[in-house]
Amino acid sequence: MESKLLQKLINKTLTKQQLLQKVKQNYELIPEILDGISSSKPAIRYSCAKVLMDLSEEEPETLYPYMDFFIQMLECLFPKLLPPRKKQR
Repeated sequence: MESKLLQKLINKTLTKQQLLQKVKQNYELIPEILDGISSSKPAIRYSCAKVLMDLSEEEPETLYPYMDFFIQMLECLFPKLLPPRKKQR
């Protein structure tokens, strides 16, 4: 179930650019955007992906705390292309 914020992308009461501005004003929305890229609804999935790409270009440091999420996604998408990760102690 998508949040009310992400639902606004579907009914077009919120644009990708507006969502990006909201995230820049409140970085606590980043986990919600990360959830959105797994949505079954293309409007949400692609909008959230675009917001994350733009944010990574403009303010990459805001995404550093979520690096494990991105690595895990890559491991799921391309398991044979990535070397095994070292276990953290």
